[in-house]
Parts: sequence; C-alpha cells; structure tokens
Amino acid sequence: MPKQALTGSLEEQCAFLYEIATDKMAQGNFTGAYHALKEIVKHKPDFEDAQMLYEEAKRKKSEQRFLLSISFVGVFLAVGLGSFLQISNDFLYIGMAIVGAILGYVVATWLNGFRRVPT
Repeated sequence: MPKQALTGSLEEQCAFLYEIATDKMAQGNFTGAYHALKEIVKHKPDFEDAQMLYEEAKRKKSEQRFLLSISFVGVFLAVGLGSFLQISNDFLYIGMAIVGAILGYVVATWLNGFRRVPT
C-alpha cells in the first residue's frame, strides 16, 4: 500500500494514526503500531496514552523479533544436524526444520522471561 499524505489538523492526524496503531496492536502487528505511534510521539508526545503504547509496541516488537530469530537458529541447527548425520531424505530435513523451529520458539519463549524488566 503506497504512503499517502495525511490531511487535517495535527489533532485529527494523531487521532487517525492512533486508531491505526490500536488496531494493529490488537492484530499483533507491533511493528506497524510502533511506526504509527512513533509519528504521534514525534509530533505530539502528549497525545492520549500514545507514549505508553509506543513503549509497549517497541517492547513487543523486540520480543517478536527475538522469538523469530531464535526460532530460525533452531531451524539452522536442526538442518545442520541432519547434514552432519547425512540424512538423505528431504522430508526428514523438512521435519527436522519444523521441529527445530518449534524447539527454538520454546527456548526463546523461556529465555524471553529472563529478558523482561518488571514494571
């Protein structure tokens, strides 16, 4: 979707972006919410609870990136193990990759508990 210029007063633009951000947060799209909230905070930092939501979106975006990264590490390790064991069946490689992704996600979820700072 191409970018479009916002029209209206600063308050109207912030309200529009805030609605987009809260919708994206509800959908689990923390990167999209982060970018919308970043614009609000940049131009009108005192808009509703945009600063608080911005910090939450930033934290959740980081958590998602961490979970995905560690899941990929699990995939690479599982496929590497398959190569080391000289598995010749491609379906076994796919299965190992899936298991590696799941194990990576489980480990990342566990590790993520240590990364959180109590609020």
